[in-house]
Amino acid sequence: MTEQPLPSTATAAAEPPGLFAGVRRNLITGFALFLLKRRWPPQLVVGFDPLVALLILNLAVWALLDAVHAERQAPLSLDGLFGWASYLLVGLGGCALVARVSSRAANTRALLVAALSVSPFVLPLFWLLGDLAVVRAHAGLATLLAVFYLALLTLRVLGAAFGVVRRGAALVGLLLVCVAPWVFGVLNLDTRLWVADETAETPSEDDSGQAEALFYDQPERIAQAMARVRPSQRGKTGVYFLGFAGDGDPAVFRREAQFAKGAFGERFGGIDRSALLINDVEDRDSFPLASVSGLAQALSIMALRMDPQNDVLVLFLTSHGSRDGLEVQNGSLPLAPQLAPADLREALDTAGIRYRVIVVSACYAGVFVDELKTDTSLIVTAADAEHSSFGCQEDRELTWFGEAFLKDALPGSASLEAAFAKARALIDQRETAAHEIHSNPRIFVGAAIKAKLVEIESHKPSADRPAVTVRR
Repeated sequence: MTEQPLPSTATAAAEPPGLFAGVRRNLITGFALFLLKRRWPPQLVVGFDPLVALLILNLAVWALLDAVHAERQAPLSLDGLFGWASYLLVGLGGCALVARVSSRAANTRALLVAALSVSPFVLPLFWLLGDLAVVRAHAGLATLLAVFYLALLTLRVLGAAFGVVRRGAALVGLLLVCVAPWVFGVLNLDTRLWVADETAETPSEDDSGQAEALFYDQPERIAQAMARVRPSQRGKTGVYFLGFAGDGDPAVFRREAQFAKGAFGERFGGIDRSALLINDVEDRDSFPLASVSGLAQALSIMALRMDPQNDVLVLFLTSHGSRDGLEVQNGSLPLAPQLAPADLREALDTAGIRYRVIVVSACYAGVFVDELKTDTSLIVTAADAEHSSFGCQEDRELTWFGEAFLKDALPGSASLEAAFAKARALIDQRETAAHEIHSNPRIFVGAAIKAKLVEIESHKPSADRPAVTVRR
């Protein structure tokens, strides 16, 4: 009798799965580990090809998350790959150490496959949770919960890689989880793949001299601008306007501040009670610079021109924004780079101006609301504290918010609240049509400023006001 070959099914069972089938099986196992379920080594496909495929997948996930969180139209920068490679080497060393402690025969590749199979699920979870305000507000508790979860996950990953979790390997793995935040903090490598151009112009010796002269002249220029503001009339409530265009490039912020001056001046009859602080890389002579110190000085002088206990100040701020405040820059000039909410609150309180209408047209402008809200304040922001606003390109006359609020809603609206409601509806429609994440403009209205504005609005002529135009 001749020997019969094994059935083809047995031969097939001995063969490892193909690349895509192996990666799929690893990801299914990784998702189970992500849910802290127990898995065993046979449920992973360990090999060079699956390892490389998982590594590429993790890079793709990281790149996608980075692109979502990057500034709009930020260019691709491959410099971040150096940070990635450095952290990968640290991770490889950690896995090799854990495998060596587990046993001399332990397969480091198995631990790498297990870790890379679960990380495509852990990375988005931790990154997206970090965007939540409640998580940032309770950072200490969030860190403890994260470490606790990662400790449990480490034990599951070791079980999936080696089957038996030895005490030494478990202790080393847990220790590495605990020290990882410190290690990353020490290394502090940039892993961003989409980075906005932050290269500042290096001023020459001549530029430095011009900048010094420009800064020396600012107090006088602000005083001259404020001297043209009509002083308050006894017994009559006036509305005063101060515009602040924080970013000198693009020029859309300058145009928006000028438009806002006209729009509020037309509404409240206060063109001659208005002043502007403008950053513009092409023109540093027409207006005083928009700086943090300059704003404080302008508010203090404005308070002397008005009745700070009775008149109303409209403060319009427009620029790029972040979760830390409003961007301030004018080319190579060495300005304080940011107007923080606390800075603005201090400047307003020092000036002693009681009734305030504050409009902030910027990404993440909602960060100003909690710091500035009082019974005598009305605050309108182009976005909440968690989202971007849109339309700050160089070729635009106004941002999306400025166009909706100042141009389309403010003229003819019965109140600032009604104008805001109309503007928000217009912005929501535009963002939906453009498939953008909603900016969620916000408004806060204190009871005292509400009554004050009702009083002012009741004395205005009822005829609709013409639309405002601004010369470039």
